[in-house]
Amino acid sequence: MKTDPRVEACAKAKDSLIAYCMLSYRDFVPGWHHRLLARELELVEKGETDRLMVMMPPRHGKSEVTSVRFPAWFMGRNPKLNVIACSYSADLAESFSRRVRDLTASKLFRGVFGGKGLKRNVRSAARWELEEGGRYLAAGAGGSITGQGGHLIIIDDPVKNSEQASSAVYRDKLWEWYRSTLFTRLEKNGRIILVQTRWHEDDLAGRLLAEAPDEWKVLKLPAVAEEDGFFRRCGEPLWAEKYGRDELGRIKQSVGSRVWNALYMQEPAPDSGTVLKRDWWRYYKTMPSDVDYWFQSWDMSFKGSEGADYVVGQVWAVKGSGRYLADMVRDRMDFSATVRAVKNLTALWPQAKAKYVEDKANGSAVLSALRKEIQGLIAVEPKGSKIARAYAVQPILEAGNVYLPEDKAFSAELVEEAAAFPFGRHDDMVDALTQALNESGTRAVPEGAYSGTSRKAGYIFKGY
Repeated sequence: MKTDPRVEACAKAKDSLIAYCMLSYRDFVPGWHHRLLARELELVEKGETDRLMVMMPPRHGKSEVTSVRFPAWFMGRNPKLNVIACSYSADLAESFSRRVRDLTASKLFRGVFGGKGLKRNVRSAARWELEEGGRYLAAGAGGSITGQGGHLIIIDDPVKNSEQASSAVYRDKLWEWYRSTLFTRLEKNGRIILVQTRWHEDDLAGRLLAEAPDEWKVLKLPAVAEEDGFFRRCGEPLWAEKYGRDELGRIKQSVGSRVWNALYMQEPAPDSGTVLKRDWWRYYKTMPSDVDYWFQSWDMSFKGSEGADYVVGQVWAVKGSGRYLADMVRDRMDFSATVRAVKNLTALWPQAKAKYVEDKANGSAVLSALRKEIQGLIAVEPKGSKIARAYAVQPILEAGNVYLPEDKAFSAELVEEAAAFPFGRHDDMVDALTQALNESGTRAVPEGAYSGTSRKAGYIFKGY
């Protein structure tokens, strides 16, 4: 005898969150990241994960799965347990609450979970109950939460915008509310889910991870993959069906590097910077006409694959105590592409006679391959750690002697990476920068490095 397909679908939806999402939202076409998120949320429901952070870009479906479908599914499977759901405002929290409430009031809900569903006389947007006793409470971040404990607490985007995120006062108030109000409502063996886009390194996620990193399971999904993974290769979008490479490129150009790194890549940088401060940089509209000399600085990748770190080549001009970044290439390259990049940058900037190349990784091989073709290649043996080299260039930066072109996108990208250093995901631009500033400040200038000046080769320019 054939089984009714509707019965089969309901049985599957009871056991599988993603199946419930698709059954209760017929237009929902899940991406791989929704399926991954659903599996992690199922572990929360089972009690195998009691602290989960979900970091995803805006408009990628995190709230639909985590704050609408999951609490309904959770309460259907656990109709006597309580849920507390919070967001940056009571209005947003209650809008989620209405959608969850409507799901529990539906015939589909009773068909899937077999319970009695929504209690008729307790069904406001802020607070409602199931007939079996489970209660749902919606609250704005910072608001009071009284009269109810939570077996499941969901915090969805506790920060509204960059203004709130940038306010130390707001961040402190949110932290105090979490510790003294929300956390105290957690029932024994309760679970907490924090789902958000990252706005600031000191946001709620940042503080929780700084205080107790081992307590939290983190599902971090950047808009663009930064390395090869199980579901996508380096450089591939998170949700290509909705936000492809071109669309994400337009978004990045529109919002700028700082917002892109924080909201879309989940890598917020400090407001001021850690070692290399934001306000130390200076900018120029036109390059000085009487430059003392030009040079290149190269940081090579460690391996020839899409998951490798970036290759960075920079062209610098020296004028008195000033250092002017004129051009930069940055891309993931294999050995052959790196060799071509050095040749191309040399052809574009023939006046940059000296070319400093870090003598490690692919750098050594590039030096060997090009020495007979290109003059001025100088092997640099890095001294000290990356952080030590960054501290060494602090004086010239803090003095306002480093200038970036104000009309080039790579200027903002360099500032962002430098501000995040040494805690950011990448440091290739910083490595090329510190090499450029350290070498140009201490090394004898190679023969022919000056352009249009009468200075003698061998002059040691300290600069700071």
